[in-house]
Amino acid sequence: MGIWEILGIEPTDNPAQIKKAYAKKLKVHNPEVDPEGFQRLREAYDLALKFTGNDKRNRRIEETPLPEKRQLDSEENHESQEETIHLQPPRRQYELWHSEPAEEEQPTYDPPQRLTLFDRFLEETTQEVVSVEETPIPKRYDFTESYDHSERSMNPDDMVERFFRRTQMLYDNYHERIQLENWRELLNDEAMWNVGCHQLIDTRFLHFLEEHYHLPHEVWQLLDSHFQWREKSEKLASQLSGRFVAYLNGQLNQTFTLRYHSFDNRDDLDIEAFLEWRSDALFALMENDCESAQNYLAKAHALYALDPDLIRLQGEYFLRTGNKNRAFHTFDQLIRLDPNNIDAYLCRARLFLEKGDAADAIKDCEEILTRMPELWDARSLLGKGYLQLGEWEKAQVVFQEMLSHNPSDIDAKIGLTQIHSPFNKRSEPSVNKQAKAARRKTLKALGLPGKLARFKQFFALYTRRNIWTIIFLLLLHYAMFAVVSMKLEMTSEQMFDSLVNKYNPVQLKTMDELKQTPLGYQVEFTLTKASYINLLRVYDTEKHPEPKAEFIPAAKAEERDLLNSETGYVNIGYLDQQAIIVITDYDHAKEIHDKQSITMRGTLKAIPDGEMLPVIVNALEKRKHPYQSILLTDMYINAKPDLEEKGWTGSWLLGILAMISMLYYIRIIREIPKTRKALTFH
Repeated sequence: MGIWEILGIEPTDNPAQIKKAYAKKLKVHNPEVDPEGFQRLREAYDLALKFTGNDKRNRRIEETPLPEKRQLDSEENHESQEETIHLQPPRRQYELWHSEPAEEEQPTYDPPQRLTLFDRFLEETTQEVVSVEETPIPKRYDFTESYDHSERSMNPDDMVERFFRRTQMLYDNYHERIQLENWRELLNDEAMWNVGCHQLIDTRFLHFLEEHYHLPHEVWQLLDSHFQWREKSEKLASQLSGRFVAYLNGQLNQTFTLRYHSFDNRDDLDIEAFLEWRSDALFALMENDCESAQNYLAKAHALYALDPDLIRLQGEYFLRTGNKNRAFHTFDQLIRLDPNNIDAYLCRARLFLEKGDAADAIKDCEEILTRMPELWDARSLLGKGYLQLGEWEKAQVVFQEMLSHNPSDIDAKIGLTQIHSPFNKRSEPSVNKQAKAARRKTLKALGLPGKLARFKQFFALYTRRNIWTIIFLLLLHYAMFAVVSMKLEMTSEQMFDSLVNKYNPVQLKTMDELKQTPLGYQVEFTLTKASYINLLRVYDTEKHPEPKAEFIPAAKAEERDLLNSETGYVNIGYLDQQAIIVITDYDHAKEIHDKQSITMRGTLKAIPDGEMLPVIVNALEKRKHPYQSILLTDMYINAKPDLEEKGWTGSWLLGILAMISMLYYIRIIREIPKTRKALTFH
């Protein structure tokens, strides 16, 4: 069989067509399944490529002067007298062509070809030695010419060592390592086409990667297409560490993948150290070792805090340790950093549902389904969100779609079960109303009192039995009111106004109204052109036992692990053409960030002496904020109660009065069932 028959194409001088045919046949002759067929295919491929160069030389021969033409004719006559020798089998042919000739024999002809396959070579002749005066005839192309005999004659072990030297050099250069084309070029190394070398490389390559595994997902896919690791998973489990086998399966099956293309123009970053800490954190989470994971995550975060995959691992850590609030903030940050991260939307939607924010969970699920309509986990969360909102029809449609896709989906079955119960209640006939009306008529006919009459009787009897307890409780409350007034240095009228103000806050529309409002009053206002300035008010209870507010950037607060339910978010916005400082909780800060406008309530307070104002002004200067020049600097609005307010305990007398009041409240509550029992005897 000739080379063109092996390649399965007609003779051609087009290298692209030869390479295409070779790639097609390579799928048939796998080097591990059919080593001999692969060897024949490789040799035919090499010879066909040589043929393309030889064809170009033939064209130059045709253009030589007439005397040279005559010389070529004589050579053809001489060659025609030789005995025809047929083409050897491919492996034997290769050995013959690359064996060293004896010293006394100098062949003057090319390797013989089968006439039916090599029409273009039939008329070619062997070069003869010409005189100096004659123009030399271009030498007939020899298939063994310019062939790398050093590589062909290398020991397989040497070829393998050279291959792994190339591999190590590629891996050591991070920016070259993450390029898929460089690995394709490496896998085209001569050693990969040698059957013996290929087997040695297959044995050693995974052990190399066990120590050098920081590679993009697409590189793992390419390597697997050459070595078929996925099909050998059981065998690999006995040769490699369980941690690495789990990591390898995760990469090949896309259970989890880490990205490596987000570190461009980061020459100041120790990339290898960061990747090591990040992967160690992943391994620790895979083994559910949360303590080690926390340590590795902190080290990686200290090197580079904006890597989306690292933030995803942090969110997973917070979920496993039960810190749902931190997990929510982490996934929210991940979505702002990487808006296409489906996994982050999915986790945030689950947390929204746990918090009871079904509407926000539905928004996240709809965002996911616009990009991945067949993600059934998102559909399940969408149906649960509709259940929380009481939108039974929409929930039923979602769960029925899930069952049509997977009839054994347990979430869909449970959801439909929950839907049927409210439908049954809604579809009950009005039998209960008719029964209640008949009961009222019966009681009236018997001369028994109705509900209103019985309540009046109960209230009268209860008051008579507990009149002195009620009077004493009222006196206790008046005493507590007086103590609070003295503590706050407020008159009774001011205290009353303060209580009224909590339920009826002052409406602020202008700066004059703001300046006329007493400090400490509740106000309702609308901010325009508002923005969150990436500054937080936090409390470090370990550093300061007594509540003391600190104003620090968000990244620093996260680094010190100070984000919690007490955290206040600093915002700047306009009220009547002047900028004011407003401290809010996370939800209001997010609304300000999204809409740049908000209507809310808060307490009007004076800016305290200390670091609050300088830190805020400094933050505005760094951000080149336009509000700085018109910022109100003597007052701010606190819409997030601080620990100093929560920590106020009043005097010891107030505590005693409160305890006595509680005892009397317990007494009058216990009198309720006694009064009901006594009422039955009247």
